[in-house]
Amino acid sequence: MPSAASPAAPGAPPTDAGPGLRPLALVAFVLANLCAWSAILTPAAITLALRVREIDPDGASGSLSLVAAVGAVFGIIGNPLFGRLSDRTRSRFGMRRPWMLGGTAAGAVGLCLVAVAPSMPVLVVGWAVTQLGIQALLAAITAVLPDQVPPHQRGRIGGLVGMGQGAATTLGTGLLTLNAGSLTWGLLAPVGLAAVAVGFLCLVLPDRVHDGRPRPPLSVREIASSFWSSPRRYPDFAWTWVSRLLVFMGITILIVYQTYFLLARIGVPAASIAAVMFGVLLLENGVSIAANLVSGYLSDRAGRRKVFVGAAACLGALGFAVAGLAQTLPVFLVGVTLLGAAKGVYVAVDLAMATDLLPAGRAEAAKNMGLFTIASLFPNLLAPMIAPLVLAIGAGPPAPGAPAGNYPLLFLTGGLFMLAGALAVRPIRGVR
Repeated sequence: MPSAASPAAPGAPPTDAGPGLRPLALVAFVLANLCAWSAILTPAAITLALRVREIDPDGASGSLSLVAAVGAVFGIIGNPLFGRLSDRTRSRFGMRRPWMLGGTAAGAVGLCLVAVAPSMPVLVVGWAVTQLGIQALLAAITAVLPDQVPPHQRGRIGGLVGMGQGAATTLGTGLLTLNAGSLTWGLLAPVGLAAVAVGFLCLVLPDRVHDGRPRPPLSVREIASSFWSSPRRYPDFAWTWVSRLLVFMGITILIVYQTYFLLARIGVPAASIAAVMFGVLLLENGVSIAANLVSGYLSDRAGRRKVFVGAAACLGALGFAVAGLAQTLPVFLVGVTLLGAAKGVYVAVDLAMATDLLPAGRAEAAKNMGLFTIASLFPNLLAPMIAPLVLAIGAGPPAPGAPAGNYPLLFLTGGLFMLAGALAVRPIRGVR
């Protein structure tokens, strides 16, 4: 039964975007998406934590939480705001290209600040600028999916997009290992590669052009509306948003804290953490990529979204339980394998489901996809606020050189968030 958010809603603009991307543009879209996510997720997963330890070795956990939280605030503001501005752009270069190129340049400036920061305040500023720039880039790239991909292909293309997100940290850590002794290289190489990939996309993409219809004047109220979609008018989109928020609370805990988990719980030496993390992420993301591609294809064939999304979140909860209770690296890798599969299925099919349920269809595609992305970004703010409280529960003395905290309990908490995310898709009625 279609909901108010479905494409069949009275008065809603059509959501079918036409025949889809041509092969070269599709390849460029997937590559640019991969490199854009690598530019932001590689620091979030590894190099930012290591940079924080360089500046504040005694308070690394607290300082990392602060940096992640401040960056998340700017990311949450930036994605839907730049998405709204992209929807209104009337440039002769298209609606999305200017924001892709400008966002990449701003992100590179921010990462340069992070790389040379002499103190925590400068590092915080650099990470905030990075978030603003990369979120502008991601807002424009994500809008290509509802702009140009018809509904019956969104599971498969969503799988390719999800593959990019899944492989992003593997690509970034692979670049890091090419010059493992230089954190500057680890911070800047991914964004440099993103600049090349985004430039290629801008050359081959037949960018959407503004339809010329008048928009409300750009006022404070209009800008504020970038951060709101009525849950009463669009309940399906609201439940999709809630599920995404809960599941990404778990994913964020994994991304931000698995380096410290390996140091504190598994006992990986600090000198070996980059190499170990490369192996962990290679396994996790390899499984995620395979799950992205298979689940997106099967979801399109079956015409179903909810069952894939709910099952993936439940599998993620199981993966957190296994990884959180692990005391050896092989058992931890079993949990990571389950988490990788869960993440791959969820990211691919949930993205397609959200695109099917967009309020107002293509008219405000970038803005509403930005709102959807906020559900992925809010955990970067919330998880660092919750994690120190959880880590302090029953924490014993840390091993020499390892960060303090109850990391097994933190990972079990991540599993509970994933389970709650599975329950949140049940009220959705606009898709099967």
